[in-house]
Amino acid sequence: MKRLSAGLVLLALPAVAQTTIEGDDTVIRLGNAPVAESKMRPAASSAAQAVMRGLDKLAGASEDIILTADEATQFGPLTITMKDCRYPKGNPSGDAFVSLSVIDTNTKKSAFEGWMIASSPALNAMDHPRYDVWAIRCKLDDRTPSVVAGESSPFPIMRPEGLGGN
Repeated sequence: MKRLSAGLVLLALPAVAQTTIEGDDTVIRLGNAPVAESKMRPAASSAAQAVMRGLDKLAGASEDIILTADEATQFGPLTITMKDCRYPKGNPSGDAFVSLSVIDTNTKKSAFEGWMIASSPALNAMDHPRYDVWAIRCKLDDRTPSVVAGESSPFPIMRPEGLGGN
């Protein structure tokens, strides 16, 4: 009987564990366990342009699209407006987060509104019966290599004499 009453007393006590989340800081307290704190989000920078890829599912044709902040761009009947392109601070080739608004001009309805993540295109994908658009990366300026132009470097390739080329 003593064992049973001790178990009932433990069940009747309120739970001691608590979780507190404030902004970027996460503090977790579990009874007498040590406190675990972490900064979850690294700093991010914004870029003036984003490289997106568009796919016409019916024709099977894809096209790379360069978007500039707050400017509308047409892809088929879609009007795409980029609000922001963010990347990890100091790492422009890192993961891109692109804030977009996509309007279907045929139906006058929003096809997409929100953030697309380059490394996880299916996480927040656009839902359109014929067209698909997803983020590739942020583009900092005109000197940044462009997927659209097929550049690998903003400078010409320098080869030793006698091997042809430049």
